[in-house]
Amino acid sequence: MEAALTAVRALHFAAGVVLFGQFAFAAFVSPGGRLPARFAATAWASLALSAVTACAWLAIESVNMSGLPPGEALRGGTLGTVLFQTQFGHVWIARAVLMAVLFGVLAVGRGPAAERRRGTLVAFGGVASVILLASLACAGHAAADPGAGRYAHGAADALHLVAAGAWLGALVPFTALLASAARDASPETLDHARSATHRFSVLGIASVGALAVTGIVNTCYMIPDVGAFFHTRYGLELLAKLCLVALIVALAADNRLRLAARLDAGASGASGALYRNACIEVVLGFAVVAIVANLGITVPPMAMAAH
Repeated sequence: MEAALTAVRALHFAAGVVLFGQFAFAAFVSPGGRLPARFAATAWASLALSAVTACAWLAIESVNMSGLPPGEALRGGTLGTVLFQTQFGHVWIARAVLMAVLFGVLAVGRGPAAERRRGTLVAFGGVASVILLASLACAGHAAADPGAGRYAHGAADALHLVAAGAWLGALVPFTALLASAARDASPETLDHARSATHRFSVLGIASVGALAVTGIVNTCYMIPDVGAFFHTRYGLELLAKLCLVALIVALAADNRLRLAARLDAGASGASGALYRNACIEVVLGFAVVAIVANLGITVPPMAMAAH
């Protein structure tokens, strides 16, 4: 059941990140605010996956909370108790409403209307998707903190999720744009890629800064001492996450300091090199998402020390 919950959480987190990334890319990266390629298909697929995995998450939590066999735990009475009498259930209902709003936003802006209503689509969809992603903090360790500390911890968690979503989520359509530039080296396509690269670099720097600050705050709430990094399951998983993030930051720095300059200079193969680095970043980024999904159900050292 733990493996199933980790998988469901990882898919749910990934879907939320990709969905938010479509709107973040249009708002902060795409020159002229154009919607990314295959926006509608990606947004619909991400939102559908979010809804399916949300239902699976609810089912697994109903089994875990009730201690009943799946057949009994998934009956109306038990599900109703989880939904209406637990914090997880209350958060789940609120997030379901947000998903319904997003379905409506995408439905109104579908087809040729998407470009005509681009500003409204990005504004409403962006706000709903960022709240949907940030609200995952309410289903994490911060929600179990005692006293007023839960609010500071929860806020740091939420900002951490949003920063990660902006960076990794926008990286997905940005990678697709670089792939297009590598295939079609026309002046217009390369100019678009150059502009998007510089915009994404600014977004990446802001996101990394927010991730660093909120990551430190979260670590202070979860890890009581340095030794816990090496002697607890939570600490080792967190170290693995940090190592992957360090690799992603190194690749991003290479993109900004070397490859972006080559692209600006019109060097042959620069867009292809950027594309390869971006693909590696995407793979590493979603590996981090998988680790985060498991960290959320792993007892942190601070909680163990309290008991």
